[in-house]
Amino acid sequence: MTSRIPLLSLADVDVTITGTTVLHGISWELPEGAHCGIVGPNGSGKSSLLGLVAGTLWPAPGTGTRTYTFDGRLHRDAVEARHRVTLVGPELQDRYAKWDWNFSALEVVLSGVFRQDVPRKRAKPDELIRARALMREFGLGSLVERPFLELSRGEQRRVLIARSMAFRPSILLLDEPAGGLDRRSRAVLDKLVSRVACDTTVVASAHATENLPSIVTAVLHLDEGRIVKRDDGLRATRVDSRPRTRDQVAAGARTSAHSGIAGTERSSEPLVEIERADVWLGHKRVLHDIRWQLEPDEHWLVRGANGAGKSCFLKLIHAQLRPALGGTVRWPGLGDPRNVWEVRRQVGFVSAELQAAYRFPSTVRDCIASGFASSIGLTRPLTAGQARTTARVLERLALEDYASRPLSTLSYGQLRRTLLARMLVNEPQVLLLDEPFEGLDELSREIVRTELGALVDSGTQLVCASHHSDIRTHFTHELVIKGGRISAAGRLPALSGGGADSERRDS
Repeated sequence: MTSRIPLLSLADVDVTITGTTVLHGISWELPEGAHCGIVGPNGSGKSSLLGLVAGTLWPAPGTGTRTYTFDGRLHRDAVEARHRVTLVGPELQDRYAKWDWNFSALEVVLSGVFRQDVPRKRAKPDELIRARALMREFGLGSLVERPFLELSRGEQRRVLIARSMAFRPSILLLDEPAGGLDRRSRAVLDKLVSRVACDTTVVASAHATENLPSIVTAVLHLDEGRIVKRDDGLRATRVDSRPRTRDQVAAGARTSAHSGIAGTERSSEPLVEIERADVWLGHKRVLHDIRWQLEPDEHWLVRGANGAGKSCFLKLIHAQLRPALGGTVRWPGLGDPRNVWEVRRQVGFVSAELQAAYRFPSTVRDCIASGFASSIGLTRPLTAGQARTTARVLERLALEDYASRPLSTLSYGQLRRTLLARMLVNEPQVLLLDEPFEGLDELSREIVRTELGALVDSGTQLVCASHHSDIRTHFTHELVIKGGRISAAGRLPALSGGGADSERRDS
């Protein structure tokens, strides 16, 4: 790459997690200022390689060496690296939701100034000045007092990068930084990373090179835990994953269509009915005067920029959020359930928050089977019928090869598919999906798109918040949320285009 002294040197390193080897024979050098990308499909080892760089994962005994050079000094252990390397990724972001760390954005950045997970002490004046300066530098001045869990995914990510820079790192690691962000948020983030790159060496991972920050010039391609290609001084093309072929995906779709959710007699009433709903998070109103219905056989695609209120809208349907006095949410077509547990037996929800919460030591098979009881972890033995359903859902989501794997060995995208499979065993009448393609490579997205089509055919109704436009074929209607308000709602044109009913209602 260059002749500069490397900050990091890896020589023939393996990494093993709970008995599974996730990285094989990794040899790589990272010179100071050489901003690098790591590209590969789900399960290729990207996050594990970042963990190896960060010092949170260790080389398997007897397999190779890892050395760091900071300020001209050689370090053969990761003690100094834990102070000089910071990692920002979906798992860090989700940890705040998992532990309900709803600090203000300023407090999150201050935790970086303190070099702590959470702000455990009162800030001194100079520490406050530094944290506020970082937030201004990164365009976060308007978020200073906002609770972290009320921010959009893009805003949260920028706050966490500002927090990481408070550590004054030599290396900043970004795991899938563009995942789940709309075009505008990606552009804002890219400018932020370019600014950060003036002061620290950046290593970012992605499924494809076009999703890497623009400052990246050298690219490592990973597949099945091995470096399969290196591109120095140029932007590389994506390496396709190899867990299943497109023919196998199509075969899975046929299996799904024939063994999908059993049909049930449908009510002619709206499944969900929302009237005059305002929703507040603390002192901030996040949804304004929401009026909407989910009629039988409708499938809604929910659009809007990061922070528009899409996730809050889905949580309102799922009874995680309740409207302020004067607003109502009812589920007449679902028997008008009287409590949230009855709602959730019929309305499934897959989101980043669920993924953050599900950290039970479990295999993929047991995680999926826990969906029968809507529990975290398998609480009782399966019946023969439940075991058959679990096996069928494993096949539908192309997870058979991972059935006995611990969840801790999965990539972020593989875990997202597992949690979708977990939701399907209960055969929900309505399935809510919050950015279902976040963290998925192209082949995994195709598997999920195929499964969404099979769900539609089987009678499950979908309400999906997504930035991806390639799933419109599964949806009959589109809802656009802007600033917490419904700005447009209506029927999507039929696939044939011309002559289709393209009714659209503007609010």
